[in-house]
Amino acid sequence: MVKNPTFLSSLVSRKILTRENLNRLVEKYSEDAQQVLKHLLRMNSQPPKLLGRLWADSLGLAYLDLSNMVFQREVVQMLPESFARKNQVILVYKFGDAITAALANPQDHFTVKKIESLIHRAVSPGFAFPEDIEEAIEVNYKGDQQLSDLSRKIVTDTIQIEDISELTRDELQKVAGNQAVVEFVNGLLLLGVREGASDIHIEPGDDKVKVRFRIDGLLQERSNLEKTLLPPIVSRLKILANMDITERRRAQDGRINLEMPNGAIDFRFSSVPTIHGEKIVLRILGQTRAKDIPDLTELNFSRNSLGVLKKIMEMPHGIFFVTGPTGSGKTTTLFSVLKHINKPEVNITTIEDPVEYRLEGISQIQVNTAVELDFATALRAFLRQDPDVMLVGEIRDRETAQIACQAALTGHLVLGTLHTNSAIQAITRLIDIGLKPFLVAQSIVGVMSQRLVRKICEHCKEKYVMPPEQVRKAFNVEGREVFCYRGQGCSHCSHKGFSGRTALHEIIYLDEQMRSLIARGESAVDIQRMARGAGFQSLRYDGLKKVLRGLTTLEEVNRVAIDEKSTSVDML
Repeated sequence: MVKNPTFLSSLVSRKILTRENLNRLVEKYSEDAQQVLKHLLRMNSQPPKLLGRLWADSLGLAYLDLSNMVFQREVVQMLPESFARKNQVILVYKFGDAITAALANPQDHFTVKKIESLIHRAVSPGFAFPEDIEEAIEVNYKGDQQLSDLSRKIVTDTIQIEDISELTRDELQKVAGNQAVVEFVNGLLLLGVREGASDIHIEPGDDKVKVRFRIDGLLQERSNLEKTLLPPIVSRLKILANMDITERRRAQDGRINLEMPNGAIDFRFSSVPTIHGEKIVLRILGQTRAKDIPDLTELNFSRNSLGVLKKIMEMPHGIFFVTGPTGSGKTTTLFSVLKHINKPEVNITTIEDPVEYRLEGISQIQVNTAVELDFATALRAFLRQDPDVMLVGEIRDRETAQIACQAALTGHLVLGTLHTNSAIQAITRLIDIGLKPFLVAQSIVGVMSQRLVRKICEHCKEKYVMPPEQVRKAFNVEGREVFCYRGQGCSHCSHKGFSGRTALHEIIYLDEQMRSLIARGESAVDIQRMARGAGFQSLRYDGLKKVLRGLTTLEEVNRVAIDEKSTSVDML
């Protein structure tokens, strides 16, 4: 039994429970505060982070949210995995001379002392939920060396495959079910999650199989495997994705749910036949349980862009598009918008492929072409469900675009994505796929384009004076001293100088003059000229502002945004 009157009192003072409800729970669980905490977690009535903070505060310790922690690999490995699992503990990072450790029972002084004797360091204990610790252990103890050992074991244990086409379905399933193959594939998926990768590429060549991770938008090579490993790995992944393991001539798509102690991690599977064998790309979609959707204020919008976006969100009807290439954060931005406008009196529905976020209080539907449930069909069905706001994951064709425009004109706010290079091009794209210019002009209220750039690591950021030639080229000025920032590289960012990503934005609110241009079928150049006159700030302009704010580097902005000779110098 764990008595914690401070925690129980905080539940009443924070209005999580009434005094009567608390008394009933205390009686039910014989004054065991830990059982009351578990009951509240099961009921899912409050965010786990809030309950975690209250419990930690009551112990006089910090709550460690392991889902947002940056683990230092060399610190994690200081403690044997078997000990970590047995005692529900994981080391997180070194600060000064002490090691921060997450424990399910941080008041267990015997375990803390044992950890200190094993690592020969002082330990600063913090509280984390047991399920979060178990999941963190599962992810953070996976490493390159473990995968290398497993790959050698696969080559030793499995049959040598000269021609995969000679194998029957049963033989493929037997190879894919080999314990070393199962552990290797799970380890590879978890390593990608641990490294913060958005995609895992498995690419066959003449005699090797290359594995690359896309981290912070850039592909990084992780290992070269023996060619004989390709058939068992591909077969195992196809089994997980419920694909046909004997089909090697056609492209296949599916989904993989990797079960974890605290939910499941979702992957989108894609295979295509190449001259050297099947190439696999796995998009890491993240946790299938509710993820923390960022607030709009966390997305680093400029003051101007955020003001325009809020103006658009206040519109009772119309279409708002977010454009950009695949993987540019469009869905995250749109769900931040939904989170902002999500209220009990608002009926919000979404149509997605795939469903990446879960948001309480809204209705979400997964596109399923196998039963002819596409975007257009689902959109028509939702219009009969009395919606106020609808999100269409992607508008790919004329039919879906036309239904969305008609919905906007009949009193609905529609959010959607398009694949275009700029905000202005989204308008002309709709006309190109067959919509009448007057319909586009009347229905669209705003368009935003965005790109992701790498963020400078906050732990090793340094300030320096930009060289005069760069100042002249970027800002078109001479003789001005301009300060910007760069990352030196440290253990927090794996010595890359970057950690995480942020978005560059350009956003347009369509006023009556622009609507008139669109309705007359004027060119994108004319529309953009008028937008600039109305205060429109380009993607590159936003990027240069973020360089000066110390969020990213000029090189990152140059990588994703076209150089503009007319860039204004009023930002300096």
